Amino acid sequence: MGRVVFFVLLTLGLIALEWYYRRDWRRSAVALGTFLFLSSLAMMGLTMRAVIPLFLTHVVLLAIAWLALLYYLYRGRYLWWAFLLPVATLLVFLGLNFLEGSRYEH
Repeated sequence: MGRVVFFVLLTLGLIALEWYYRRDWRRSAVALGTFLFLSSLAMMGLTMRAVIPLFLTHVVLLAIAWLALLYYLYRGRYLWWAFLLPVATLLVFLGLNFLEGSRYEH
């Protein structure tokens, strides 16, 4: 849990530093919005804990998206496809529940 808080604070600090040095409100707003989007995907991904391989795939894709956010802060190039990768695992999970039913309940 401590590592997650560290990465959240690190990312918010990098966004704040980016705003302080460049004073580009659009870039900072896009970075903050993307960070909030990725945070919401991380919270929604907790529902997939019953299907361990899909959950681990979701965590890896979230890490790739987070690195793409850092790349955007560093280079200024927005890799939009990287931010949609975790959405794919959520859609696969919803598809499995639609096809097989919700058999992952206790």
